[in-house]
Amino acid sequence: MIVRSLTPELLDALPPEAPEARASRRDLHALNALMGHRRAWRSWLRREFDSRAPRAIAELGAGDGVIAAENLLATFPDGDGATLFLVDRAPCVAESTLHTLQRAGWRVCVEKADVFDWLSEPPPLDAICANLFLHHFDDTALTRLLALASRATPLFAAMEPRRGWLGLAGVAALPLIDAHAVTLHDARVSVEAGFCARELSTLWPRDGWLCEERRTFPFSHWFCARKA
Repeated sequence: MIVRSLTPELLDALPPEAPEARASRRDLHALNALMGHRRAWRSWLRREFDSRAPRAIAELGAGDGVIAAENLLATFPDGDGATLFLVDRAPCVAESTLHTLQRAGWRVCVEKADVFDWLSEPPPLDAICANLFLHHFDDTALTRLLALASRATPLFAAMEPRRGWLGLAGVAALPLIDAHAVTLHDARVSVEAGFCARELSTLWPRDGWLCEERRTFPFSHWFCARKA
């Protein structure tokens, strides 16, 4: 097993409008589709909420909000007044993304905040999701983050890099899709900081929760906690 290690990602240090940041975000959108994240998130939303959108859902580390917006709009074309909280310390949500959601009946709150501060006093929520976000934190910070999340919502889900040799092999193939240098660096360190086995379940508060944790083939790691 590869030992988990954290290295700062280049995208996190770039101004959101930098050309390198824009290029890397475009790569991330493509990779989410290639890795099956869109399909997995939409299946989860349908399973948990059937045909009616959750009244209030938050994404942690939302970035430009495009992936959350696409998944919610594809699953619930009519938001019917539901609220989406996009939480990020440096959000870069385009007006076009906001307008698309609003036209579909979603109320969008872009929250520029440290995730720990925001989770300390959250609004009422039906669910929290995190896509390629938890691997940025060491176990000490992650234990604190997950404890706060468990007090904020009855349903939490995350899609993360799967730590292992298969993931590193996938990173080695990224030049074939002409991925940007920032993406090549960040993909490798993301896999090295990713998860396997039941590492997230171990950190989640145990009493009163049902945790699901598994590989999502080929390169990802899924975690979901539901209040029993």
